[in-house]
Amino acid sequence: MKDFLLSVVIPSLGGDLTKTLDSIFSSRIPQNIEVIICLPNISHTVNNISNYHLARIIYSEQYGQVYQRIVGFKESKGDYVLQLDDDILLGKNCLSKLVSKLEKLPENSCISPCLYNVDGSPMFVKKKTGILSFYYRLINGKQGYKPGAITLAGTNFGVNPTEISESIIQVDWQPGGCVLHHKENLILVDYYPIKGKAYCEDLIHSFLLRKSGVALYVDTDAKCTTPLNLRLSLIRELANDFKARLYFVKMANLSISRMLLHYIVYIIRTIFIK
Repeated sequence: MKDFLLSVVIPSLGGDLTKTLDSIFSSRIPQNIEVIICLPNISHTVNNISNYHLARIIYSEQYGQVYQRIVGFKESKGDYVLQLDDDILLGKNCLSKLVSKLEKLPENSCISPCLYNVDGSPMFVKKKTGILSFYYRLINGKQGYKPGAITLAGTNFGVNPTEISESIIQVDWQPGGCVLHHKENLILVDYYPIKGKAYCEDLIHSFLLRKSGVALYVDTDAKCTTPLNLRLSLIRELANDFKARLYFVKMANLSISRMLLHYIVYIIRTIFIK
């Protein structure tokens, strides 16, 4: 592996990032690495940051996950830049695998690992048949289910490594929690116009990357763990998710009617399950 500088950019509100930072520094990593934690302002702190001499804190002077990440991107000095959420735990060989794969891809590429739940199971469940198969056709037409795809409804299918034989797969979108970029491919303009939690941010980011000519890949051998909950709260989260997804669907020229069908099915299913 050639010499390079890797920058890890973590937008955060601070607090205890020990597990995430430990997962970075216990990985197989190059000596010339920097970890940039971007906080909104000096009222936010990171516990025990002095224990990590390769990590530093910067301030965006503005709240917002996307905005903070971009401020971190602009401060990064690495040939490669890893965007990382502050609750992601990298597998021991995750970084080395991502870098190794990205080195072999065209320069207009970025790559992400597969997501796993904290219990060790893949984040995205394996493809199902029956009623779900009919639902997939409702929201995505004849193509139906396809791993790593963005549907006509503006929703997304994840990559389950247990159903993929290839070690690398090209996709329409990447989960924003962990993506490795070439520095020259970074998007440095704040593209998220909605205040609050950044729903659908990864879909918008992925769309803009592909629009700029960057190909997106997932390494099915690389692993990271997240406590992400894929279920939305009907009361607290659904309206904001809808607003952000509608913005994305219009941007990507997808189907608003199929998106509405998705939400109708989601609400009915959620109420029925409860």
